[in-house]
Amino acid sequence: MAGSVASELVLFITSLLVAGMVAGGLYLVTQDISDGIVVKGSSVATALRTNFEIINDPENIPSSGGSYVFYVRNIGKSSITFTPDSVVVMIDGVIIPPSNLTFTPSGILAPYDVGEIHVPTSFLSSGYHRITVVTESGNRRSLIFRIG
Repeated sequence: MAGSVASELVLFITSLLVAGMVAGGLYLVTQDISDGIVVKGSSVATALRTNFEIINDPENIPSSGGSYVFYVRNIGKSSITFTPDSVVVMIDGVIIPPSNLTFTPSGILAPYDVGEIHVPTSFLSSGYHRITVVTESGNRRSLIFRIG
């Protein structure tokens, strides 16, 4: 009789230990998922606050003084740093060196303002191309356009 009570007590304690370990594991997994949601939510909020778009007509890219002009509109709620050192411009996947770009206005692009990126005509031949603009916050927008 005493032997069966001792074995039942050992099994009971073992089952409590196993249940505690499972609960602890579930708690850690839940915390990890929760932390990931917080980080991703913060990242999405930042991306929405610093959003922009390229507003050119893809069939009619204006040129001025030996360069093509691309218009960028800040549609976010925060200002965007708008300089050749903070914005990456790629055409057909090739990065245009910052020294070859001109930004108007240079410095800050306030919410709902429109800025201009001037790309020298020497970087583009006739036909279809893709321009990709990437801001320092990591937002990127692309436009497929045609040069006459």
